Amino acid sequence: MSELSFNINGKEFELPDILGIGDYVKIFKVRDLFEDEYLYAKVINLLTGCPMDDLLQVENHKIEFLATSIFAMVPKPPYQFTDTFELDGVKYGYLPSYKEITFGEFADLDTLLTKKPDEMMDYLHVIAAIMYRPIISSKSKHDYKIEKYNQESLNERAELFKNKLDIRFALGGQFFFINFGKKFLNSTRLSLTMRLRREWEMMVWVIKNWKMIWNLALKKGSDGTLSSIDLQITKSTNTIKSLIKKLSKP
Repeated sequence: MSELSFNINGKEFELPDILGIGDYVKIFKVRDLFEDEYLYAKVINLLTGCPMDDLLQVENHKIEFLATSIFAMVPKPPYQFTDTFELDGVKYGYLPSYKEITFGEFADLDTLLTKKPDEMMDYLHVIAAIMYRPIISSKSKHDYKIEKYNQESLNERAELFKNKLDIRFALGGQFFFINFGKKFLNSTRLSLTMRLRREWEMMVWVIKNWKMIWNLALKKGSDGTLSSIDLQITKSTNTIKSLIKKLSKP
């Protein structure tokens, strides 16, 4: 039984022990629809199922107390990040390494996290299910591996999170990803793009000047050895060959 319950017209109602993702979204969506007094009653109605008509007949101080108890469960920014938690006997871990994040994971998170706030709320449980997945092995509390990104298990986990996961984990993971993860990943992608551009420019130059490079690389000094200039060109040619071989790998 919940630590906080109340009785109206002989019927018992309970406030949740934690504020789940689904309940948080309900509160978020009615925040601008009611004056303060009606907002309090509506929030209690949404989270307990107590009829609005009955709530409107309850003393004001009781409604304020119940509503305040609910809003006290809403995390305040900056949201605290937690990398692991347990739910229904299963241990879950946050993305353990941004270096290993797949393109699919990043693309889906980037798409969902850039939606308008009202739209993003509808996918908050999905975002949490991408960020937090079952731990399949661990060396320590913060050194672990999680389940691979899988659409089928994602949908099932998202529904579980929507109904049972404390909102603080979802907001903490989201806050951490936006403020650190995306910066890290974007800078990595930028760095990779700049490096590939330099490599591409080098390859283009080599292609345009291949005959000249090849002829110079084959020339030898009168003593049968490569001149210092030719030696540098040969080294550059070998480097480029190695680069081309590396870039041609899938």
